[in-house]
This record gives sequence, C-alpha cells and structure tokens, in this order.
Amino acid sequence: MPERLQSERSDSGLKIDRQTVRELTGAAGAALAGYGAWMSYPPAGFMVAGGILVGLAVIGTLRGGR
Repeated sequence: MPERLQSERSDSGLKIDRQTVRELTGAAGAALAGYGAWMSYPPAGFMVAGGILVGLAVIGTLRGGR
C-alpha cells in the first residue's frame, strides 16, 4: 500500500523548481518592503519600490541577461 501511494504522488502534482521559489520570495519581500515604507510615509513606498527595480535592472545589466 505505501508503494502505491508513493507512485501516485510522484505522477501528479505541480513541480516548482528552486529558482521559481527564489523569485517568488524576492517579489514578496520587495512588495512587503515597499508596503512597510508606505505605511510610514506614503511617498517612501514608491521610493523603495523604485530603488529595488533600479537595483534589479543594474544587476541584470551587469550579469549580461544570464
């Protein structure tokens, strides 16, 4: 019986790789950082979010799109 359950689990389900988990975690962290700054001072939320996006663009450019 346990062998059958194991085979059923491996055949079905959503497969998510580590890179996707990292990207989702990073996006959630960036959103929370922007929201937290916005709660303190609304324009600061936009500044934090913009800074994160600029930083990501610079890193992406330096890495050459890899």
